[in-house]
Amino acid sequence: MVAQLGGEEALSTSAREHSAFLRARGVRSASDLLRLAFLYGPGEHSLRVSAALAAERELADVSDVALLNRLAGAASWMQALCAEAFGRLSLGDAPLPRRSRIQIVDGSRIEGPGDTAWRLHLCYDPVQGRMTDAELTPLTRGERLDRLAVRDGEIRLADRAFPQPDGIKNTLDGGADVLVRLTWNSLKLTDETGRGLDWLALFDKAKAQDGLDQSAELHKARGRFPPVRLRLVIRPKPPEAAAHALKTARRAHCKGQHRRIDPRTLAAAEHLVLITSLSDPDISGAQFAALYRLRWQVELCFKRLKSILRIDRLRARDEGLVKTWVHAHLLLALLIDDIHCEVDAFPP
Repeated sequence: MVAQLGGEEALSTSAREHSAFLRARGVRSASDLLRLAFLYGPGEHSLRVSAALAAERELADVSDVALLNRLAGAASWMQALCAEAFGRLSLGDAPLPRRSRIQIVDGSRIEGPGDTAWRLHLCYDPVQGRMTDAELTPLTRGERLDRLAVRDGEIRLADRAFPQPDGIKNTLDGGADVLVRLTWNSLKLTDETGRGLDWLALFDKAKAQDGLDQSAELHKARGRFPPVRLRLVIRPKPPEAAAHALKTARRAHCKGQHRRIDPRTLAAAEHLVLITSLSDPDISGAQFAALYRLRWQVELCFKRLKSILRIDRLRARDEGLVKTWVHAHLLLALLIDDIHCEVDAFPP
């Protein structure tokens, strides 16, 4: 593992740069400090047990309080190690053609003791079968398409939490394309003449024609925002999926105690609604729907992080300790990704 991260000397240099390891006091080396982070994080041991195990194995001679301070002080270093690991990811020797790299973005809540809660944002490449970027933020920083670095030529897939005008525009300005699911009231959309969309008519048309594919313009409710020309795709859901979505929509309506459910909400529940910047006429609405279905792979990535590495069992309250704990899990996950990619294995 130390070799995968560049070796002992590289770890010592980066630890000094981030003030994580300035002198050998209780902990002999940067790699030993990294081992302590893994022992506390993915190892799922408390600070007291981690300190006892480290002493038993002659890894370090520190108290639980001293270990807390050492690990909390290593937060920026652990974050930097993850950033370096992401930076080492290669797309191969040959350059990929434009719009051939799919990036799925999503976020998940990680809760700790008391009211401690954070949000982990991920970028996932379904072709490589691995994470390509991540960021840990407080819950006050919501999910956005451009939360993680946008790369020229990629296609960003996201669910209904991500259709925001600024996030879409910034992603397009970064040279990427978007394919995002939305609801009828997620965005302010108009037709080519500037009139608002008649969603009920669109849903009826999509049902009659087994799908609808037309241009639309994205606007922002307030402030300066030049209209963005996009492509609206509406696909009827299979009968069973439509019936389940209708039942879910009615249940949510009952919980909200609204007097009357909007008919557009019921009609939307029976359809998959997508917005995209991909204008190639050779790509059909059915192909967009098939491409969007790749999004479930990021959900599996979160499931592996939570059910196998147990990244959702946060033990810490201290901000520095939280960041070390989470990034120790991410770093371990990245090392595992490296191994399974080297042997050409399939992800679980």
